[in-house]
Amino acid sequence: MNLLLNKIITRDGGTMFYRFGNADGKRWIVPARNMRVALNLYQPSGRNGKLVKALFPWLHSLLPVRRVIKAETIQCSLQKELNGKLCNIFGVEEAEFAIFEGTPSVHQKVTMQLSCGKQILGYCKVSDNKEILALFEKETATLQQLAAMGVKGIPQALYCGTLSNGAHIFVQSTVKSTRSKVVHQWGALQEEFIAVLHEKTKQTIPFEESDYYKSLTALQEHLNWLPASIDQKVVAAAIAEVMAKYRGKMVEFSACHGDFTPWNMFVEKGELFAFDFEYSSLTCPPGLDRCHFELQTAIFEKNMTAEEIATVADITGKEPLVEYLLNIMSRFAVREKGDIKGDVARSFEIWHKLLIKLSTE
Repeated sequence: MNLLLNKIITRDGGTMFYRFGNADGKRWIVPARNMRVALNLYQPSGRNGKLVKALFPWLHSLLPVRRVIKAETIQCSLQKELNGKLCNIFGVEEAEFAIFEGTPSVHQKVTMQLSCGKQILGYCKVSDNKEILALFEKETATLQQLAAMGVKGIPQALYCGTLSNGAHIFVQSTVKSTRSKVVHQWGALQEEFIAVLHEKTKQTIPFEESDYYKSLTALQEHLNWLPASIDQKVVAAAIAEVMAKYRGKMVEFSACHGDFTPWNMFVEKGELFAFDFEYSSLTCPPGLDRCHFELQTAIFEKNMTAEEIATVADITGKEPLVEYLLNIMSRFAVREKGDIKGDVARSFEIWHKLLIKLSTE
């Protein structure tokens, strides 16, 4: 990531920033100036992280505090071309920024929060990977399609392109403010957002023309990319069962966010705003987003075991959960091309145990 950071920031002068990380290998760079605004990019779920977010803006000048969270001080500013592009997009003379260096993975990318004083302007994702550029282009097209369909509570794609140094950037708007709230439990706002998303985007098509069919087919063709501990016969049998359910039929599918989690949404003035649509699809069975929300929060926020998570089936229903498990396995098996490790490997173990349990019920 250091090579990519060099395409984003320069350490020749600039203002003071703090760089710190967590136990999962994720790292943030936040400015000393207007830090409370900058830390809106930092969305911890654990107690220690929440304490850092609440207290660090007030205590960052104290060396012992910085030592506790292992925060280093750096002087930096945005690279000239990137700064000019962002200032032009948002109509400001100076683009204040905070950086999340990304979740370690094959699709790791940098996310920047842009602000001016106390106002959050928008977000910019940066990568030098052409596969991720394709995701940026897909997200741009998806947001434009969803807006045309009348979907509210989503960002506007403001720019997608490549800088002269090879950095690919995607810029989007936001309505986020320092008063925005992140909700970690499924509730009426999430239910309403998904219901409206389905209603606005639903279409009746042959199953074999759907994005979900493509996902199942991709997994079927790449079972060898699953971790060695996964029973391919169990996965293949589940695929066959779902295929048999839909094969040759007209289906009413709709858009799926693809990564509908608390850290990809917030509540502003009583309304839900969802972002990060890079893994979205336009024709999938309803229910996938609810399953994703429940499982991701169970795995990464509640640290639940597969046995404990099995109760999720009572919430989402068995069939939607099986359909979801196959879809998420397909995404990560294909994305990682078989090189599955870290949090993804841990998730696969849980998904596999759940699939076995559901297949034997």
